Amino acid sequence: RLEVRRQHGGFRQGYFGPDYELARFQAAGTSGLPLAESTFPQGSSAFGELLLGWDAVHLGEVVQRHLLLMLGVEAFSWGRVDANGRLGVQLFQRDLEVALQAVAVGVGQPGARYLTAGEVRWRFLRGRLYAVAQGGTRLSPTEEGTLRPGSFASVGMGADNAR
Repeated sequence: RLEVRRQHGGFRQGYFGPDYELARFQAAGTSGLPLAESTFPQGSSAFGELLLGWDAVHLGEVVQRHLLLMLGVEAFSWGRVDANGRLGVQLFQRDLEVALQAVAVGVGQPGARYLTAGEVRWRFLRGRLYAVAQGGTRLSPTEEGTLRPGSFASVGMGADNAR
């Protein structure tokens, strides 16, 4: 999917994108203001979205992918670039899934944000149960209204009847 967008007035494309929650506290850029108080330059942007998957197995109506790449990029006429992507791979008869994802907001501008995460999911007992481990970087709002960088890690187990 490709789009050309015009940015003007109080309307902005992608207002509810991956950076929206953080921007409520501090928008990407030099102002350091929350999104509701910051200005968005008039201009235009080009947005592209790519969904690429490779399916090795079709199980009736259910399509399971061995490889899935999702990528969205928006480039603005004033030099800012926002991107969001995820790459997932399934291995060993789909019992192991490894996924990496990244978000970059305001690239080419001061105050750009970069977030990364990874996930490993192992299915066992014929796929009915799984164990999952996740980790990555994050930004947390402070009382002063700035964003503090940090990291996260989590582990868990769950059941999946869809398989």
